[in-house]
Order: sequence, then structure tokens, then C-alpha cells
Amino acid sequence: MDHKLIDLEKTVYELCSELPELKDVMATLGFDEITKPGRLQTMGRLMTIPKGCKAKGIDLDEVISGLKAAGFSVKGHEDEPAHAPAAEVADETPEQRQALLTSYLERLGAGEDVEDVREDFALHFANVSGGEIAAAEQALISGGVPVEKVQRLCDVHATLFEGSVSCAPGLSGTNPQDRPGHPVHTLRSENEQILKLVEGLRDDVDLSRAAKGADVVRALAQKLRADADLLAAIFPHYKRKEELLFPHLERHGVTGPSKVMWGKDDEVRELVGDLRQMTETLASSGDAAGLTAAADTLAAACEGAESMVSKEENVLVPLSLETLGASEWTQIAEESGEFGYVLIDEPPAWRASALEIAEERLNAGASAPVPEAPQADGTQKVRLSTGEFSVAQIEAVLNTIPLDLTFVDADDKTRYFSHGDTRAFPRPMSCLGRDVYDCHPPKSQAMVHKVFEDFRSGAKDSYEFWINKGEKFLYIRYFAVRDSEGNYLGALETTQDVAPIQELEGDNRRGADIRREERERREAHGAHEERGATSRPSM
Repeated sequence: MDHKLIDLEKTVYELCSELPELKDVMATLGFDEITKPGRLQTMGRLMTIPKGCKAKGIDLDEVISGLKAAGFSVKGHEDEPAHAPAAEVADETPEQRQALLTSYLERLGAGEDVEDVREDFALHFANVSGGEIAAAEQALISGGVPVEKVQRLCDVHATLFEGSVSCAPGLSGTNPQDRPGHPVHTLRSENEQILKLVEGLRDDVDLSRAAKGADVVRALAQKLRADADLLAAIFPHYKRKEELLFPHLERHGVTGPSKVMWGKDDEVRELVGDLRQMTETLASSGDAAGLTAAADTLAAACEGAESMVSKEENVLVPLSLETLGASEWTQIAEESGEFGYVLIDEPPAWRASALEIAEERLNAGASAPVPEAPQADGTQKVRLSTGEFSVAQIEAVLNTIPLDLTFVDADDKTRYFSHGDTRAFPRPMSCLGRDVYDCHPPKSQAMVHKVFEDFRSGAKDSYEFWINKGEKFLYIRYFAVRDSEGNYLGALETTQDVAPIQELEGDNRRGADIRREERERREAHGAHEERGATSRPSM
């Protein structure tokens, strides 16, 4: 048996495992990357010697001659093409492409230099789809890599893939995303303005780092506080993405962006919150060292916002365009106004054309997975144990209750939300049927899991939280919903602005409105009597 036989159908990893001395020989023949940490474990598992020659533009016959000179015998080279330029990289299967992309992210996670990884990426990929990147992220998370670590990788791999992500063509040879009002057009327009904003804020970072004197520090602290407010104004952009775009991607099985990008959004939010707290102290202290720290925080927030623009443009937008259909984009456009827009005028109304929707349905064989509002006859009666309502009456009553109501079923799916005029948090139709955990940012999901686990087990029947939101003080409660036999049916979330309630004092037994009306009548009557007395003739 030949103990130095090289089978060209085997991967480089397999060959080097069988013949450890082969690694050094391969390095002398032009495969110098094989000696770098991680390369053999990643690329080597997918690459054969002939494929490697194609990728690197090395003559296969010369490599075989070198192997034979080193004492190896070679099997299978007669059937292999001798040489191909680097541009003609062998076509990998989708599985191989996915494995390669995942390996690149693993190498970045292990601390390998991004430029070294980029060299390998350029050898195998002229372009990569957003879906492939999302799948690679999901593969890491499914393989046990903590979401937080993938979030840390996000900044690095966005740089790796920049300029290489392909976009799906528009329907019928057009590009609907180029039309004003399309959610992608809106997102990109906002991103242009966000980059301009960030560039301007960097001047304040430089000034603050060089500031001297308490008065100058205090003045710049006020400027940084204003900068924090400017950055906070971009958060509706993030919220629209999280509440409108992510749910539709999740329905297509694409969960990576919501798990990774939402966490990166929260990092920017936290930095802005930290900046606000720091500047409040500096406004009175005039501490130069504290101002430098605040400037560093602003710089980090700017870098985070700028990095998110890159992630959206290079990963999220191409991924969304290749995944979502015309009807889904239409729903996103229709619900965007509730969340507001960032640094741009309100875009014009947009909806996909009938042709685009028809083509979508033709290609899919069915309508896109867009949740629709339930259709029912408003006069239909719903009989309850203590009375009855029409469907129209039920909806009106639920929307009149001065609480935001959301119901989550026993399977942890969002099934209903009220939509009165006083909602504290926007609720898009896309949240219906969505896993309740995915409706919350990654940092909050552990607490949400505990709430519903305790409800399901019977350990708890309610939870309560309260937060400040601008001028509102929101009191948020969760209640376990059970039937008469104690079986768990789901959970009810209620949200109420209790700031006006906190201001109440004394008694109001007759009602403030009634008392005010009576006071106004008395005042009007008194004025009438006074006018009458003035007009009477004197005796």
C-alpha cells in the first residue's frame, strides 16, 4: 500500500490529516495560506487541490510535478483540467457556498485579520446574496454561537461583504425600490441624511476633546446634549425596520437580521442614553475629563449609526429585495407613517401596481404571506355568558377602553391588538401571528421568556413594569388568561399612561367635567347679572 498517495478527489484537509508532511510541501508550491491558523480547518475542508489551483491561478501540472518530486504519488490527475485562471473559480454548490461563508464568519470570530479573510472571500465570490449572509449568521446561532457574539461580528463582516452583495432585480425588469414612497427608497433616503448628520457631529467630538476651562466645558456639554437629541431623532428609522421589515423576513424563515441587527440598534440607543446622562452632570460640573468621556461616547454612537447604514445598505436591503414580494412591500409602505420618518419629508404614498402583485402571485403560485385584517360582518352577534355584542360593538368597545390591549395566545403568538387613538406603541398588522419573543429586542427576550413560562406553569398570574417615555409614564401589565378550569389560554398585555392619574389630588365625587360646566354656568350668569345692573336707569 502506498502510504504517500494523494487522491485529488479528497479535500486538502483530508489529505493533510492523512499526510501531515504534505502541509509544508503545499506551502512551497504556492499554497502559503495553508500554514495560517484556521485556513486548513475552514477552506481546507471544502477545497481540493485542483479547485485550489483554479482559484489561485496555479498550474495543476506543476503542482503535481512538485508533489511527485517530494516523494508523493498522485491519483486522479489525468481527469482534471490542468489550469484555469483565477476568475474561473469552480462553481460551488449552494451548500458549499454556505459552508464557506460560515467559515469566514467563524474565522473573524476567532480574531483573524479581516484582510486575510477578504483575500479568500475574493477568490470564491464575485458577489454574495443577502440571503446567504443571513443564512450564515443563522447557522452560527443554530450551532451554539451566542447571539451577542454574532452581533459583535456584525461590524466586521459588514466590512468584509461591502460592495459584494447582489440585489434582486425588480419585477418585470423594473426596480420598484427606485420609486419615491417605496420603503427601500425611503430607507436609503434617510440613510443619506443620517450619514450627513453623523459627519457634522464629529466636529463637536473634536472640539470637546480639546476643550479647556469650566465655562467652555459647560457650553460644549450643552452642545453634546443637543447632539444626543439629534441622534435620538433617527430611532424611528430603526423602529420601522424592527417592527415592519423584520416580521416579514421572519415569515420567510430569515431570522438572523432581527436577532443581530436589533441588538446593534440597541447599542446605538444605549450610547445615546449614556451621553444624555453624562451631559446632564457636565452642565453643572464643568469637568474637562468628563467632557472627553462624553465626546468618546458621542463618537462611538456616531460610529454605530454609520455602521448600521453600511449593514442596511450591504446586507439588509439586498436580502429584503430578494425575499419580500410586492404585496409585502405595499403593506410596509402603508404602515410606515405610524412610526414616522427621519430627516426627510414624508414620502408620497406608494403601493405596488396590479401587474407587480399579479406577477408575484404567479411566481409564488399563491399570494405572498401577508397577514390580512380579519373580515367579518359588523352586525354578527357574539354571545357571551353575561350578554352579547355585535362584532362592530366589540371592536369599538375595545378601542374605547383607555388602555392599549394586546393578546398573545397559548402558543406565544400575537393574535390581537387594540388600535385606539392613544396607543403608546405602534402595532403593525405584520405583528399578528408573530412569535411574541421576536416582537421584543434581544436584550429583553430573556425577561419575556420568564413571564410566559411563569404564566404557563402557574407560578405567576401577573407581572407589572413601568417606564418613562417622553412626557408619558407608562404602566405596563401582563395578565395570564385562563378558562374556568384554570387552563392557560394566553396572556393579555395592557399599557396605560398614568401620568395624569399621578397628578390627581383630593376628592372628585361629582366628576371634574360636571363641576367645570357648573362653574362656567355660574360665571356666565354672574356676568349677565352685572351687565343688567349696569344698564338699569337710576332712581
